[in-house]
Amino acid sequence: MHRLLYILLAFYLLSCGQDGNVENNVEQVVETDSTSTEREKEFKAINEMIKADINNSAWYLKRANLYVKYNEMDLAIKDVDRAISIDSLVPDFYLLKAELLKKQDKFKQAKNVLDQCMMVDNNNVEARVELGYLALIVKDYKQAMEYADAALKRNVHYAEAYYLKGMIFQEKKDTVLALSSYNTAIEQENDYYEAYIALGILNMNRDLNLAKGYLQNAIRIQPESLEALYAYGMACQENGDYNEAIETYHKILSISEYREPYFNLGYIHQEYLKVYDVAIEWYTKAIELEPKYEDAYYNRGLCYEQLDMKNEAIADFKYALQLNPQYTNAALALGRVLKQ
Repeated sequence: MHRLLYILLAFYLLSCGQDGNVENNVEQVVETDSTSTEREKEFKAINEMIKADINNSAWYLKRANLYVKYNEMDLAIKDVDRAISIDSLVPDFYLLKAELLKKQDKFKQAKNVLDQCMMVDNNNVEARVELGYLALIVKDYKQAMEYADAALKRNVHYAEAYYLKGMIFQEKKDTVLALSSYNTAIEQENDYYEAYIALGILNMNRDLNLAKGYLQNAIRIQPESLEALYAYGMACQENGDYNEAIETYHKILSISEYREPYFNLGYIHQEYLKVYDVAIEWYTKAIELEPKYEDAYYNRGLCYEQLDMKNEAIADFKYALQLNPQYTNAALALGRVLKQ
């Protein structure tokens, strides 16, 4: 969700120790193999801090952050519980615990923790929005909207509540109200990355230039977001801005290699630019990354067909059918080439 886990951890890292009691048995680092030297050093350092100041919630949150880094959510939650036992009146502790439970798909437990947060701070708008997200997961749109509206009654400028409403309307296929809610979210918070992404994608079938504008804002906020860059590349491609799309796909591949940008580069050179030999090169790169990429074999086969390379086309169509015997277009293309 929009709230960042690490903001809370960084904030409490700077806090002073709290009065209170916590179990004296400080949890040691779990066993690691010989390749985990860096991990062992990190945990050794924080464990020493905890031993020196056992009633300081900040150190338990810092260690929880480490457990999250190594995808050990149960241990992270235990450390958040220790922080709560030191100071049970900090709403952010409960919000963090609920977020960690959500990462494990433990939605019922997350709801219980958020209810506890509400008991600590009945005016907490963030807890209400998080409860709204949980209601949305189970498609209880009425309850989700009630939580969003309740948050806005307490803070009319709370951007994430508008974003939640946008998600609810989008789930209900009410595009007009979804767009309105997402726009209100960015009016309240100009750098709301998720809202720009949502607006860009929703406008892909409505106004491609508008979609590009929203996605450019998303890229402005997160310049190396593969999600934003890929959506922007697709918007450029659909809008006929092929050079811009090609440049965007190359930027994606400079950050991280995956099959879709290679495939799209092949498609642009095949379908729009009619440069079949170049398209073949891009499809081949996609296949090298994903050897069972049936669409890449089919499209590469079409390019071979255009270049009158029948044997290569037949081989690709056959392999696409081997991967997916129900691939109708590949079967038709194979029949067509064989008749020639």
